[in-house]
Amino acid sequence: MRQHGEPEMVTIEEVTGSCESWRPTLEPNGNSGFRTMNVRAVEFISKPGKIRGLRNCIRERVLEYLELREGFSGALVMASHREPRLILVLTFWSTEKEATSNRWENAPAVQKMLGALIDICAKVQTYEAAVPKLPEAGIREDVPVC
Repeated sequence: MRQHGEPEMVTIEEVTGSCESWRPTLEPNGNSGFRTMNVRAVEFISKPGKIRGLRNCIRERVLEYLELREGFSGALVMASHREPRLILVLTFWSTEKEATSNRWENAPAVQKMLGALIDICAKVQTYEAAVPKLPEAGIREDVPVC
């Protein structure tokens, strides 16, 4: 029996619902040694008893809708361990403008899909996510650990 708080390993397929949805665009960011991606984070709170339905709807129907949007390059759908009704959707976009201006969570088609499953869209934020360059041979032993 799994105890509360014990970590659980999942695959990308389980998180996104499909490998096809995972193809974020990474752009060079000057000489910083980092590549970046543009992320829109949308937090939903499901109605009681609708958690599984909300996750499945987002993983299937909403991701299909997003794949048709200009600049969309992938998504992660995450469910909180501590607050099971909390679903966080991270969508990845080619440009900052697409991440900030594409308010997909308010689109009538998405509202129709999710309306019966959510209590509220609790929070929306956009981010520039920096992805460090990893050494080609794997983790170097001479790199200090923070």
